[in-house]
Amino acid sequence: MNCVCRVFIVGIVGSFVIAPPGGVASGGNTTLINFSKFIVAALAGLILILVHKWNQRKHLARWTLLAVCSLVLSVLAYFAYQHFLDTRTCKYFDQLAVIGDTYTQIEQNYLRETPNASCSTLLEDFAGKAEDVWTQDSINRSRYVLGLAYISCIPLFTVCIIAVVQSL
Repeated sequence: MNCVCRVFIVGIVGSFVIAPPGGVASGGNTTLINFSKFIVAALAGLILILVHKWNQRKHLARWTLLAVCSLVLSVLAYFAYQHFLDTRTCKYFDQLAVIGDTYTQIEQNYLRETPNASCSTLLEDFAGKAEDVWTQDSINRSRYVLGLAYISCIPLFTVCIIAVVQSL
């Protein structure tokens, strides 16, 4: 599979699977996005082996089954990822911030005074410092969950697209 095809696949998947905030890394770099591009390239190369091996009409059922299975898994992975984006990130002005699921001691005391505060309000009250609201461990867990969910979507969509094209 040539470079143009890999770019095409990454472009398709990248158009609807939003990368986690800051690429999930605590420093805000994009290593996760670059890693997903590597996975697409490697997976495309591996599938190319199957393309050459299963290139006859009699293999149509295999390609169709692979396309259907990867489509179902893609949809499940996509909605799982969306769920994690909804539950593990919070809007802070015009940005998404990764949040945790365990409050710090300071935040627990603060919540006694304002029990119904939204995550956006909490971030605003603490000047956008998520680590003052949620424990660093829980924020890191959220980063890993988001990263894993994102990375699981990319290969599944790639396999689905290639299997559909090969079936045609």
